Amino acid sequence: MNIVREEDIRQIISKIPYEMCEGQTFLITGANGFLASYMVDTLMYMKRSGYIKKCTVLALCRSREKAERVFKDWLNDGDFRLLIQSVEEEITYAGKIDYIVHAASYSTTHLFETHAADIMKANIIGCYHLLELAREKEIKSFLFFSSGAVYGDAEVNELREDKTFAVDYLDMKNSYAVGKRAGEALCRAYWHQYHIPAKAVRISHTYGPGIDLNDGHVYSDFAKSIVENRDLIIHGDGLASRSFCYVSDAICAFYLILFLGDGGEMYNMANPDMNVTIKELADALTENVFPERGLHVVVEKPVVDQIVYKVKVNIEKLMNLGWQPVIDLSDGFKRVVRSIEYPI
Repeated sequence: MNIVREEDIRQIISKIPYEMCEGQTFLITGANGFLASYMVDTLMYMKRSGYIKKCTVLALCRSREKAERVFKDWLNDGDFRLLIQSVEEEITYAGKIDYIVHAASYSTTHLFETHAADIMKANIIGCYHLLELAREKEIKSFLFFSSGAVYGDAEVNELREDKTFAVDYLDMKNSYAVGKRAGEALCRAYWHQYHIPAKAVRISHTYGPGIDLNDGHVYSDFAKSIVENRDLIIHGDGLASRSFCYVSDAICAFYLILFLGDGGEMYNMANPDMNVTIKELADALTENVFPERGLHVVVEKPVVDQIVYKVKVNIEKLMNLGWQPVIDLSDGFKRVVRSIEYPI
């Protein structure tokens, strides 16, 4: 395992009630993905390192080849099992399941239009199949990976879980947001009608070791440019703001919501202290974090004297569960670059 990833996992374990994992079975969909694979590795690492004696992990993925590469450290562990299928198909498993995490969905931005149906099926049909499985197994908790995209065209300066805004559901660029909204609604409905302890986390821009450098997200583009020693290119004016969260902080949030969150609720997950514009992030990375590389920032459409409005993401509900992000952008991006340049 990459040394930076291992450091992250040890920090995660120190900040979650890991004793609750003892003897439990976890089903995690989209397990090959960046965030879900961190959740899998955390569970298996705490077992192998003696934090707990036993837990079973069911890693559901589409690609066996990729899964065997991602989870090579756990393939010979009898408590780790691969389930190779799509979440759009009915999911059957004979044994007990205590916790389900639904993280299966494309999140690559350039696929939102070209794979709109696939994105919506994973978030709607997949969520339905998993919630039905949750009913059958009488699980302890269900966590749906949602997104801040559900807010739509925000008309306020602060985003709270109790209000969303307009989204054109016929514009296929919004397929991801629409699918996530529907998944959230299903979670609330299954809690309301069947008392399934389903909850959702609205994930902000999250980065860390293992990100796909070609997924179209700005943090991936910047990390790729840094390791290739190329100038950072901003496509646009760079004035859009984002709240960037490092992966170990995010995984802590997921486990806290899974174990301690209320059924039927949605939880914002963002690091409000790391809310910066894309231009501010690029400047910080080139001037303060990696100055020795001599990189520059190239803005395609510079704007002079334009007022920048930064929308705040309210995280009071998550903080009430004991969550506190600790990794800043400087440390986070240094860890990403170190994990790529020194992968062993």
